[in-house]
Amino acid sequence: MTLGELLPVGLGMLTRTPRTRHRAIDEVDRQKALRVGADLRIKALVVQLDDQEAAHAETIARIDARHAETVRLLEQQIADLERRLAIACQATAAADQTQEIDPKVIARICGQPVPLHLSPMANPAHVPAWAVQP
Repeated sequence: MTLGELLPVGLGMLTRTPRTRHRAIDEVDRQKALRVGADLRIKALVVQLDDQEAAHAETIARIDARHAETVRLLEQQIADLERRLAIACQATAAADQTQEIDPKVIARICGQPVPLHLSPMANPAHVPAWAVQP
């Protein structure tokens, strides 16, 4: 926008010869011309703002999509880590339950341990009490 467009009276009035200076611009025509110019500028600004809003909406949509993807990946990682933790806890519990008992603990609780081949259960003729039919 130039300075001449901003002034209420055109710069052309200043450059007129003294003979034509007495002719005043028809005020109604001048106001109509200003109104048309202002309407065109307003329409251009509205179009520009609409374009900027559309670009802004696209940017926001892309950012939201990236955030949703990041959240989804983080949720998958959390689920995977929780699954690994559960497996590790189960493995630790199983390892604790299947560890060998110290022979000193067995001797203190049951007496002297007996080798397996000398155990009464190792004798094929031995029938446990629960297996005997009355």
